[in-house]
Amino acid sequence: MSLNNILSGLEPNPASYASASAEIENMSCSLLHSARIGILSSFTSNHLKPYLVVEAARRGIFADIFFGPYGQFEQQILVPDSSLCDFNPDVLVIAALLEDFSPLLTEGFLSLDQISVQSEIDSVCCRMKGMLESFRGQGTAKLLVFNFTLPGAPAAGLADPMLRSSQTEAVASLNSRLAKICASVSECYVFDYEHLVRDIGREKMSDNKLQFLARIPFSAEAQKKVSERLSRYIHALFNPPRKCLVLDMDNTLWGGIVAEDGLGGIHLGEDYPGNIYKSFQKYLLTLRARGVLLTAASKNDEKDALAVLEGHTDCLIKKEHFSAFRINWNDKASSLREIASELNIGLDSLVFFDDSPVEREWVRENLPEVVVVDVPKDTMRYREALEESGVFDYLVLSEEDRKRPEMYKTEGQRKELNKKAVSLNDFLAQLHMTATIGKIDDESLPRVTQLLIKTNQFNATSRRYSASEINKKLEGGAIGMWIRVSDRFGDNGMVGLGIVEPEGKSAWRIDCFLLSCRIIGRGVEDALLSVLAEETRKNGGSTLIGEYIPSKKNSLIKDFYPDRGFSLESSEEGFWKYDLNAGVPPKPEFIQLVLK
Repeated sequence: MSLNNILSGLEPNPASYASASAEIENMSCSLLHSARIGILSSFTSNHLKPYLVVEAARRGIFADIFFGPYGQFEQQILVPDSSLCDFNPDVLVIAALLEDFSPLLTEGFLSLDQISVQSEIDSVCCRMKGMLESFRGQGTAKLLVFNFTLPGAPAAGLADPMLRSSQTEAVASLNSRLAKICASVSECYVFDYEHLVRDIGREKMSDNKLQFLARIPFSAEAQKKVSERLSRYIHALFNPPRKCLVLDMDNTLWGGIVAEDGLGGIHLGEDYPGNIYKSFQKYLLTLRARGVLLTAASKNDEKDALAVLEGHTDCLIKKEHFSAFRINWNDKASSLREIASELNIGLDSLVFFDDSPVEREWVRENLPEVVVVDVPKDTMRYREALEESGVFDYLVLSEEDRKRPEMYKTEGQRKELNKKAVSLNDFLAQLHMTATIGKIDDESLPRVTQLLIKTNQFNATSRRYSASEINKKLEGGAIGMWIRVSDRFGDNGMVGLGIVEPEGKSAWRIDCFLLSCRIIGRGVEDALLSVLAEETRKNGGSTLIGEYIPSKKNSLIKDFYPDRGFSLESSEEGFWKYDLNAGVPPKPEFIQLVLK
């Protein structure tokens, strides 16, 4: 039986999930990403297995799950031959409920003074930090850590907000501290359990009978919801967010058809049903602030659609918010291809949102790389459908992510300058570029890891390393450097990196060399290569070896090394060498270099 058949027949009850889970575990997982998931909890958690297996499969993950005995965090993490260590997880979930991890901060809260509250918060943080750092010292699994929420009403009841140090504030302070601890440990992320409880509702979250009989804190409904959210996080661990949302306009950004209903006849405003579309536009602008490129593919007369964007007082999304758009009568698949080409991104960066099932099916058939969201008929569920799809889930939101829409906007200004330039060198000189190059450290590591995962076209080896794997390379003597570029139009952010490893006494190999596609061809790659070569020479290297591993997407970098004076190694194809005794590859004169 196929996965689609299994999921289509699923009922929202424990028996149906148990049956579907067994079928998924027995099927071939060749089309799914296999992941070993370890769960350490302060409660009985193995009841989550059928829900988690099914919900993970729904997001393309074949989950092999280990459940540790409840409450045995340190025993499983610190003992070298523990069952968790034998399992060797790809992902470790640490799920500690506050009432189990710190009874003093729950039922014992009113016995504490302010100093004691802070002392107990310190104690919880110290224990959690010790566990996480101990695990990271010996394991490479990605970590998901539940944050905390009160198990029920505050101990002081209605008086809690008026306490000098309220229980609610104490939990908020603890969660803030926990987030900072997770940020200090490589590839460790907060699972926002507190937010999930608010989403589900405390009354629906638990079942007293299950709690008292079996130490199961979740109702059957909550078991499903927790597993859905966990699988969404796990999916985000292995899959970078998509870059670009392609929107329809009529009956998507507003209600009605502007060509037929006119500017004053469409539904968009403060009253129902126009307020539904206005609320959806607010959410779309939030996505843009998150770093998602907004684009449009609409079958319409351009003047009619632009009249809404520029002339309707309740239209929050304006023309300038779109990084690209195709408003014409062409088929949507062609429009999506043109949008991807204009933005210089792959089709696998696109997400398509259109109220028409016909248009959605056409794009599915013609562009299988594009994620097509199943848009509900109920317009009030538009936001929910897009958010729950997980296509724009960031576990860490970098400065570069937030600035992405503006970066692509300034890219249009660069293209206009390029049209006016006499030659390529003239254009590059007029950009007044500054390249800042520094060594990979704890501060730059999250963005470096993100670049390794997301960069495909100008990527010499296409190797994907975790933060802990990069750290091990650097600790082993590798040179790792990042490059950040700005010009007269703005800051492009961190756009590339290189990692060079010693291969012997004098030979060093470029293990990773990559650059964001939006900056290719401006000499930035030469600036990075030159500095990497100089650093290699300073470390005793006399031969620099460039490695190229072909992939489906990186033909753009195929001739990079030979074009820079590297000679082909006779022993093995795909390796090129450069004699550093004769100097290093030159830096572009039109780029000002800043070394950090």
